[in-house]
Amino acid sequence: MSQSARRNPLVLAGIVVAVTIVLGLAAWGLNRVTNPPPPTTPSQTIRPCPAAPQGHPAQNPTRTFPSVPPLTIDQSLTYTATMCTERGPITIALRTKQAPQTTNSFIFLANQGFFDGILFHRVCPNAADQSCGGTLSIAQGGDPKGDGTGGPGYTIPDEAPVGSYTPGTIAMANTGQPNSGGSQFFIDTGDNSVLSQQPTKFSIFGDIKVGLDIAQALQKGDKILWVGISTAAATPSPGASPAASPSASPSASPAPSPS
Repeated sequence: MSQSARRNPLVLAGIVVAVTIVLGLAAWGLNRVTNPPPPTTPSQTIRPCPAAPQGHPAQNPTRTFPSVPPLTIDQSLTYTATMCTERGPITIALRTKQAPQTTNSFIFLANQGFFDGILFHRVCPNAADQSCGGTLSIAQGGDPKGDGTGGPGYTIPDEAPVGSYTPGTIAMANTGQPNSGGSQFFIDTGDNSVLSQQPTKFSIFGDIKVGLDIAQALQKGDKILWVGISTAAATPSPGASPAASPSASPSASPAPSPS
């Protein structure tokens, strides 16, 4: 028998193996098309943010200050915060008359670029986070450390909240001790009116005007890209934000940094 004849079975076997591999790769590729892998991006943008204001996002912003900033808000103006997150923009009307100390601090920090790049370190409900309890619905951010223990280097006085912790309100978090708020805030993404029954007071200092759906889509680890402040001349408005009577709940909070 010739040498070439003896090699024929080996050649044939090699062809069979090659064809099998090609068919297998083709089937794998088809499966990837009909059953694509899940997306790997953690955050899905719902709506794009507007152009960032000058100076934002801040590069290497100061995150520690020696004292409370002086009270400089102008009560003849209305103040609006635009919070650009990885999910999209959230527009917040600030309650400068009901919470002047809290809004003044928030505006100061925003103008310094303090919030730019900070994460939402706590989002509830979350079965893996015991501090969320059973019914709390919030997105909490403003901590430069990202673990719930950080602040701006100073604390501000408590201001009795007006109204309740309804969806879209923004409140100042604290440690559970009097006058311990700083930079951490939480967005009420659901009805947290039950907090009004608690002894801890969380100052309500803003109301979402546009973007509640974006706030409700936030997940732990989502980033604040920048916060910008704009002003306009104040105009009397019959249906303006809850300016109710002082007895309308000088109340509560989600425990130390709402929990």
